[in-house]
Amino acid sequence: MVRLRVWVLGLWLCAAGSALAEPAGESSDESLQAIETARAAVSEALSKAPLGFRRILFVSAVPEGFAAYKPRDDANFKQGEPLIVYAEPIGVAWKQNGDEFSSKLTVDFEIRTPDGKVLAGQKRFGEFSLEAREPPLDYMSHIKLDVSGAPAGSYILGLTIHDANSGKASTKDLPFEIK
Repeated sequence: MVRLRVWVLGLWLCAAGSALAEPAGESSDESLQAIETARAAVSEALSKAPLGFRRILFVSAVPEGFAAYKPRDDANFKQGEPLIVYAEPIGVAWKQNGDEFSSKLTVDFEIRTPDGKVLAGQKRFGEFSLEAREPPLDYMSHIKLDVSGAPAGSYILGLTIHDANSGKASTKDLPFEIK
């Protein structure tokens, strides 16, 4: 009886292993082709998207990579605490140079009062350049600003990205408070 159970279990494991290794009716070449087709469709959609942000938010620490961030519970900062922003720009123009593609984004920032008075700012505060063998589908960056010395109050962080390849720009405002 034990021998029969082992044989049946062995037969089941062989069948399960075969089923897991390659889905019925679909080879690994077909899966790869489906992935390449989907990537091409996403790449085409991204190339037609207006310059902007898929996601932009305050985070509690410098992100470790794409989608590897911890969002803040709120936009209330202690005095002396830096502002850290995670951003996923979309609609980035990629310039082909031989067998490589490149992008270049520059960032301006302004800190304003809620009624629009500019308190601080800098043009071309940050620059993000990337070279790759193909235009990436996912793109992220982060910005860290030191606002130590700012008094308690309500503010707006205005961020503008400029795409050097397309000449386009996009602005996003992030309200925050210093407590």
